[in-house]
Amino acid sequence: MTTTERDIILVPTDFTPVADCALDHAIEIAKLFDHKVCLLHIVGKKTSSEYRDLILDKMKKIALSNQSRTGIDISYKIAEGSIFDEISATASKINAEFIVLGIHGKQGVQHIVGSYAYKVICSSKVPVMVVKKKHHHVGYNNIVIPISFNVETAHKINQAIKFAKYFGSTIHIIGILRSKSSVYKIKKEALLKNVMDFVEKAGVKVKAEVIVRSGADLDDEVLRYSREIDADLIMIVAEQSGRFNLVTGRNDAEQIIDKADIPVLTVIPNPEYDDDDESMLSSFFDPFGIIDKP
Repeated sequence: MTTTERDIILVPTDFTPVADCALDHAIEIAKLFDHKVCLLHIVGKKTSSEYRDLILDKMKKIALSNQSRTGIDISYKIAEGSIFDEISATASKINAEFIVLGIHGKQGVQHIVGSYAYKVICSSKVPVMVVKKKHHHVGYNNIVIPISFNVETAHKINQAIKFAKYFGSTIHIIGILRSKSSVYKIKKEALLKNVMDFVEKAGVKVKAEVIVRSGADLDDEVLRYSREIDADLIMIVAEQSGRFNLVTGRNDAEQIIDKADIPVLTVIPNPEYDDDDESMLSSFFDPFGIIDKP
């Protein structure tokens, strides 16, 4: 299956309840973006043809049932090999807009947990939404975006604005500082105000806050703030280079993915899509470049 348009949401499935949750999220997004959904199941190279037939039949039933219920075009396919390779490879083959990946916490079927989920994410050239639970309502009303304070922020936030407009979301932009320097805080608040003005001019509701907390772990602060505002989605960036470990001594993106109960949309910076105006989500935020340099 190939397409010239990036209008497909890829949903890997192992037929567990959390995979059903991922499909639920994908369908709701597909409704708003007028996208299609493609289910993917990964099998080993020694998988028998009989088992493959059983899997295809099962996927067909899931696809037809949900297509009939929702009106969304749902296709399905089997890929052979490693989950880490084949999810990304399939996304590229079908020109997927992004991937919705259900994970199981600490007891993951197919071991898609913690660093394994992060490995899948880092192998992908398109955004990956990680989910663990069903929607408690339709859409994403409150989106948390941790950002750094660099000169590129206003330009990169353009893509977040596209996403928020579709969902009628409020964007909550946060910066986290571990320095109590009043001068530094004032500078960062001024920069944050510029970003807010940029977003408001685009017609999107936005709130912003600089959180000052000595010795704060960035992932814990993002999750705490998200709980306080009843956020529906956290949008972060993960890098294949492992830069977070060099910056903070820990991988904050991976920690958020592992700990968050709400969906986490993760983007790998990818120059191939930076100038693609038709892309729903290009690389536009750099949440953990926040170093205390007064």
